[in-house]
Amino acid sequence: MVNGRIYAIGGGPSIWAEHDLGVQEYDATTDTWTAKANMPTPRGWLSSSVVNGKIYAIGGARAYQGTVLSTVEEYDPATDNWTRKADMPTPRTCVSTSAVNGKIYAIGGTLTGQWYRGLSIVEEYNPATNTWSKKADMPTGRTYFSTSVVNGKIYAIGGSTANVEEYDPATDTWTTAPDMPTARTGLSTSAVNGKIYAIGGWVGGGTAISTVEEYDPNPLVVDFNGDFKVDIEDLIILIEHWGQDDPMCDIAPWPFGDGIVDVLDLELLMSYWQQEILPPVSLVAYWKLDETEGNIAYDSIADSDGSVYGDPIWQPEGGIVDGALEFDGVDDYISTPLVLDTVVGPFSVYAWVKGGMPGQVIFSQKGRSNWLGADSPDGNLMTELRFLTKPDRPLLSQVNITDGDWHRVGLVWDGSNRILYVDDVEVASDTYDKGMLLGDLQIGAGKNLEAGSFWSGLIDDVRIYNRAVTP
Repeated sequence: MVNGRIYAIGGGPSIWAEHDLGVQEYDATTDTWTAKANMPTPRGWLSSSVVNGKIYAIGGARAYQGTVLSTVEEYDPATDNWTRKADMPTPRTCVSTSAVNGKIYAIGGTLTGQWYRGLSIVEEYNPATNTWSKKADMPTGRTYFSTSVVNGKIYAIGGSTANVEEYDPATDTWTTAPDMPTARTGLSTSAVNGKIYAIGGWVGGGTAISTVEEYDPNPLVVDFNGDFKVDIEDLIILIEHWGQDDPMCDIAPWPFGDGIVDVLDLELLMSYWQQEILPPVSLVAYWKLDETEGNIAYDSIADSDGSVYGDPIWQPEGGIVDGALEFDGVDDYISTPLVLDTVVGPFSVYAWVKGGMPGQVIFSQKGRSNWLGADSPDGNLMTELRFLTKPDRPLLSQVNITDGDWHRVGLVWDGSNRILYVDDVEVASDTYDKGMLLGDLQIGAGKNLEAGSFWSGLIDDVRIYNRAVTP
């Protein structure tokens, strides 16, 4: 968009046809379209960005699986003229570009004959000098994805993955952001009032979706200790930092604070007093196990409520975080749907446990594998996580979890490794290739509900994330 007008550039009537040169200008105030000077190079699957009132058309291809271009052409809406500029160093199509501080960043894309193999390449174009320079590669190769800018940082979103990665041009570094809830390809993103909206795209083999999801790169954090509620513990943390320049507690005026923790921050914190704070978007299932009765363990994130079998005892005040569920070690367990994608990406499972015996299981996948449990005969944390077609291969730690104390146990698969955690400390890891998951999930029992696999003790606060979460 330039001066309130939108420009539609390139494309064609069919993915197989030679793409055209057409440029159309849309004026929202009059709801009219006007034909403008043709782009010199016909192409589709290009990207464009605006710097100083001029539009830069970058990359693309002449037709589907056709010649991939490095072409850069500048359009000046004031004069309705096009000018050829320095070619992008790496020819590519389905590239995404974003402008920050007068420079354009061409990110990802794909090459001729490799239309579904995403690139990690990042190249910076400086219109003032008409020069290109190489920048740090994006961690995840992407094509058919989108980028948007918020507060001077670029967010790469989608492209057959849920991962979101943040690029800071000031430091030339990439960091991982919370995953998008719906992994998809061919989406579009736009930034409005500091938030990014991911719109449409397709999933699986090409099923189009109309899903819209909002991402806030700079959410207000008033839950200082991360227990999903604002209470006396958060107030104590704020008081401990009173009068200091502490970014965590300097929350007012939002969004940048004023350099000191004072009464403004206290007032903002108290406006959320005793409220439940929604967890990160990458948390796809969260069974608090805080119920007081009944045969349903409610999922606080989505609709993956668990069915309670046997006769476990609800302990409303007996958990590490509010309530917990006490299992008898005989036939008590919870069955839940598979909340992760069948074709799995990185994920994490965490839970608090107390009690248990060697050989018993905390979390399993029905008929497939035990994800978290106590090994026999020692009672140390272990996993037998396996994907379809992969062999059984237990991963054992040397840390006991059946000593009668509360322990936070975790299993993380980061895309190539299985990692076990006890009390937020890594205790074992190994390499493990990706695969597929099928089957429901079970809390408090082994994969086949076999005798001796049922948990005898307390389980609390079970969480599943669709990314690798490091404590």
